Amino acid sequence: MLVGPRVVLRTFRETDVEALYDLMADVRTIGDFWPLRIGSAEQWLKSYRDDFWWTDEFGRLLLTDRSDRPLGYVNYFKAGNSYDGLEIGYRIFDPEDRGAGYMSEAVPLFVSFLFSAKKVEHIQALIHPENRGSQRIAEKTGFVCEGTMRRACYNRGEYHDLRIYSILREDVPPLSAHLDSV
Repeated sequence: MLVGPRVVLRTFRETDVEALYDLMADVRTIGDFWPLRIGSAEQWLKSYRDDFWWTDEFGRLLLTDRSDRPLGYVNYFKAGNSYDGLEIGYRIFDPEDRGAGYMSEAVPLFVSFLFSAKKVEHIQALIHPENRGSQRIAEKTGFVCEGTMRRACYNRGEYHDLRIYSILREDVPPLSAHLDSV
């Protein structure tokens, strides 16, 4: 469990998985930039039970406030087959919780954890050019925009560009800098 001043990142529990399926699959709250994908509840549970959403190439942590109220999640996955690096994604479930600073605390905590736990030098995030909130989070964390992938993502009936943001191990404070003291 990663505990920051206002947020907690923790592995999912089976009771979380069943309760959070509706939040994950609700396209009304998914936001304008998240891809519209809905799997079945059975597939959702099976994917969790297969590896508990934690492997060398994929991991997902639940983001909660300090009272354990689910706010969203952060995840990582292997960025590509031709190089060693990870990509991260993040999402706040309830639009009312967006812009409240939860993800601005969670992403640096998560990135520092990944560099502490994984043998990688590069972490990236692909962000829609109009997703200003996500760009601000990445930039506040220390990510640098490397360029644009043109027409790289199909969503909501059309192709969209994606900006590539990245951060290197040497640019990230140690994990202890983000953890709340006991």
